Amino acid sequence: MQVPNRLNYVLFIQRLIDTTAPDYRHGGDSDRRVIGIDIGTGSSCIYPLLSCRQRANWLFLATEIDDKNRSFALNNISANDLQSRIRLIDTDQEGKTLIPSSELERFDRIDFLMTNPPFYESAASMALSAKQKSRPPNSSCTGAPVEMITPGGEVAFVSRLVHESTAPNMKSRIQWFSSMLGKLSSIASIVEKLKEQGCTNYAVSEFIQGQKTRRWCVAWSWMNLRPSLAVARGISGVSGVEKKFLPVSTEFDLELQGDADEIAAKINEEVGNLDLRWRFQQSQRVGMLLSQAGDVWSRKARRKKQIQHVKQHKNEDEDLEMKDHDDDEDDEDDEEEPGLVAKISVFKNARKDVNEIKIQIRWLQGREAVAFESFCGWLKRKLEVRG
Repeated sequence: MQVPNRLNYVLFIQRLIDTTAPDYRHGGDSDRRVIGIDIGTGSSCIYPLLSCRQRANWLFLATEIDDKNRSFALNNISANDLQSRIRLIDTDQEGKTLIPSSELERFDRIDFLMTNPPFYESAASMALSAKQKSRPPNSSCTGAPVEMITPGGEVAFVSRLVHESTAPNMKSRIQWFSSMLGKLSSIASIVEKLKEQGCTNYAVSEFIQGQKTRRWCVAWSWMNLRPSLAVARGISGVSGVEKKFLPVSTEFDLELQGDADEIAAKINEEVGNLDLRWRFQQSQRVGMLLSQAGDVWSRKARRKKQIQHVKQHKNEDEDLEMKDHDDDEDDEDDEEEPGLVAKISVFKNARKDVNEIKIQIRWLQGREAVAFESFCGWLKRKLEVRG
């Protein structure tokens, strides 16, 4: 068993969860209670075991249709004294559905789903792959046929998972769906499936172990919390993945000449004048904005707002009351996802003799990439014309 590659998958999931925390906490919270589900956990139950050893507050559900594998998995859970944190749940024994939706109804939210699907579509294709790799016996695939072979191979398997994930009760219950892939070519097929379904929030990663062993992973979400760029595009420049299959960038960097504190103050002034929520720490040169309406900075948005004010005939006191309502009322508004949440950080150059400043805008939440890109362009123009 190639544990290192499996650990790479677990570490990727950790970073994915950490950078898409609902409270936007930087770096995530290692003490946060997280619930994951492993589809087809296999005889070793390796992913739940590794995950629970990595994070003390992670809990796991796992499915397995093969009776022999299920028995071994239960023994492994007991041997590691993790019965209270890993639970094998019933699933469709005929394999018609992958996600045990009826078993998940008791949970308001599942943080992630992971699976290492059968790579091959037949025993012949598995034998041919092993021959082409010319690997010694101890490094070859040793899984049971049910773990290694499925009609249509991994693309067919993950395509089924994509389809099942589009069910309304799955979209709103599971934050991240993900799958390991054994073939580079599978990435394009899966990303195309996601785009056909209208998915705009996904991540592509590559796992490299040793000189030859490479695996890939695609993760997707129907929610709008956005992972860091390093997680969303976790591949090297020579990975072979075409740019058109990569997710949109979730970070925008801008380099300027000037004083870091002055630039930070300018950002605070400009963003603070917008009709959105804005918190800024001058000492840290870090701010976070939340715009419920999305675009409130463009000329078009400002004109639309002026027209609305004329039509509504609201006086200044009423308008002020609406903007400064209590936190309880804020919670009611927050039932709808905000149009844009972003974090802005200003960094000094590590070299004291260089008067160069880096501004990073990190997209944290939102459905439309165009809104994030528009805001970045607006702030860039404001900073470049500062007096």
